[in-house]
Formats: sequence, structure tokens, C-alpha cells
Amino acid sequence: MTTSDNPAKPSQRIDCDVAIVGAGPVGLLLANLLGARGVRTQIFDKRTEPQMTSRAIGITPPSLEIMQRLGLDGVFRDSGVPVRHAEVYEARTRVGRLDFAGIPSAYPFFLSLPQARTVEILRAHLRPFACVTLHDGAVFCGLRNEPDTVIATVFSARNGAVTEVRSPFIVGADGHKSAVRAAAGLRVQEKTYAQRFIMADFQDETGLGAEARLFFTAEASVESFPLPGGYRRWIVQVGDSAGDQPAGYVIDTVQKLTGFDLRGRTARFVTTFGAKRMLVDRYYAGRLLLAGDAAHVMSSIGGQGMNTGFADAEMLAEILPFVLQQPARVTRCFAAYDRLRRRSFEVAAARAERGMWLGTMRGRIASWCRKHFIRDVLFSRFMERHLAPHFAMLTVPYRNLNGVPREWLASD
Repeated sequence: MTTSDNPAKPSQRIDCDVAIVGAGPVGLLLANLLGARGVRTQIFDKRTEPQMTSRAIGITPPSLEIMQRLGLDGVFRDSGVPVRHAEVYEARTRVGRLDFAGIPSAYPFFLSLPQARTVEILRAHLRPFACVTLHDGAVFCGLRNEPDTVIATVFSARNGAVTEVRSPFIVGADGHKSAVRAAAGLRVQEKTYAQRFIMADFQDETGLGAEARLFFTAEASVESFPLPGGYRRWIVQVGDSAGDQPAGYVIDTVQKLTGFDLRGRTARFVTTFGAKRMLVDRYYAGRLLLAGDAAHVMSSIGGQGMNTGFADAEMLAEILPFVLQQPARVTRCFAAYDRLRRRSFEVAAARAERGMWLGTMRGRIASWCRKHFIRDVLFSRFMERHLAPHFAMLTVPYRNLNGVPREWLASD
């Protein structure tokens, strides 16, 4: 399929082994992993300025295991806040404590780090890789297929130049509105949830330190996570209307439902958002592959979306060098990628959906039922030891390559 947002003919040409569209966390991680393997990689991003806002803040132990392959696990840990436990409340009554200390991982915590800082770290780490080039202000315009080659057209927002990019493989990591996915003619199945939320980052004077807290009530849910630099993120379930003062709505709701007073503090970042589930009908088309939000979206409750995308990138970083050497294995390996990553997403997305449903039920009866379910079932002696590995994504299938049989590349 061919698409074009700019009719000008290409004035220059780039040849590479892998072209990546989208320099968010997933695309940048893939570029780093390919760079470490010596793969000639070109990565294109439409932004001309760094993205300062951030929704995703949670990096799980399996993702830190991936970062360790690049020697970046320590950099991430030092930049973020390791959350080692979370307290759970129902109507201001403590009903459980989630403790990551005993999980079977070298990273017994959930790392809180704004997405903007994650991107900054991954961009900086690209510099030593002479085989990787990052192009900012590069707008993907379309593609066409030739035997053994994908040809993409990219328009420079900086100087107006149009570049033809020739590569055996192209990866779309350009987000949930993926232009690459659209150009490939891949369709998605979507489900939009009714729940709405506001997130806001305030200077932290709660005294909670590195502790996370989840507050469930008959009226709404409130989640609270520490951030680097002495800030704390608050995520508030929106009622019928948040009005035109979302920061004020957060302040009022947090005080009413949790007792913490945010008055007199300025919010560094405020946004209203919804939740949806999206999955592409296939993760690849010919020699084009999708990763991260371009392939799948899940509820952000639970912080699993970006981490699922990181595992996409790690698997592609194994597949692409392999099929560059053994092109006859392309279809087989791409089918394995589709099958394994789809399974991982389905499990993670189902968990996110169940968690959101449990936490956002309203009404006194729902609150009473939730209180007893969390306290007497989830945090029972039998179940409690399973909770931390569950929320750390250690029980998600194919959470990273450590959870994938080594013969998967040879799988039919």
C-alpha cells in the first residue's frame, strides 16, 4: 500500500538494515538494542522538541532486566524512585499491603520514573552507536513494498526535504494513532471504557516517602505514587464532571477521600484521560512490524502498557538480526512474534481491565464488597504471596526473553 501526505519527490535516499518510525520509549529501546548488535538502524520521529508531559511512570522488574542488557538498569534505578510497597485502603480503612521485597527478581520494586526521563535516558544512550541515526522532525508520509525491500517516504519538518528510506524491514512504533499501521492497511479492534480520570503531579508534602497508596471509596478511586524530585502523582477517578478546573477537582477530591491537603501547591502537570483497549489484527504485514502502542493499547491502571511494549522491542531485537542473516525465516519468525506478543498483551490487558473494574466500582454496596474481597480474599494467607509477583508482571507470559523458550526462533 502507498500513502503520501507530501507529494514532493524524494531529494535524497537513505539505505539501512532496519527503519523505525517513532522515537518514544519503545522505538528508542529497540534502536538501542539493535545498535548494541551492530545493526544499521535509522529512527524517525515527527517531534521537533522533547515531549515534557508524561503519563507512563511505572517500570517493572522484567523491563529492568531488559535495560540490564544495555547496562542501563543502574541509570534507571538512580533516576527513579523504587516503590517497594503499596498500601491499599477502602473508605480510609487499611485493607492490605502489597510488598515487593520477596519477589523472585534482582529488582524487588516497581520503579517510578516519568516517561520523559525514560526517553531522555534512551536517547542519550544511542550516541555511542555509530550504526544508529536518530532523525527528529521527520514525518512519515507513506510506504511501498518491493521484493525484499520496504521503501518509506519521510518529510523533514525542519528543512522541507523529502527522503526515500530503503530498508529490508520497517517497524512502526509511532503510537496508538500509528501512521505506519494505517499505511500497511492493518486494522484494529477497539473497546472504549466509560471510566475517566485526571492525573496531576504536585510537590509532595504527604510524608509518605517512597510509598504508593491506593484509595478506594464508594464515590471514586484515588491512586498516589511518588516521583523523583520530591513530587507525587495523583490519579483521581472523575465523577459526572470535572468542570473547567481539573487541578482544583484533584485537590478537592484528594482531600475529601484521603485526607491529604494539596491546597496552596501548584500542579506541575495536569491531564484528563480515558481508558481503552486496542489490538491490531496482526502485528506484521509483509516486512513491516508493529510494536508498543502502534500494536496494542490497554488501560493504564496497573502501569503495564509501556512495559508490554518494551518486551515487544526486546523480541524484535532478537528477530531482526536473525532474519537479516536468514531471510528465508522471515515469515516464520514474524508469525512467532505475532503469536507470543499477542498472548502477552491479552494477559496483561485482561489484568488491567479487571483491576480498573474492581477499583472504580461505585456505591456503598460495591465499596463493602470490595473491602471484604481485597482484605479477606486477595490479602488472605494463601493469596497474598501471589499478589506482588502478579503486579510486578512476573507472571505475565513472555514478559521478556527470560520467559521465552530459547527455541522460539525456530518455531513454526
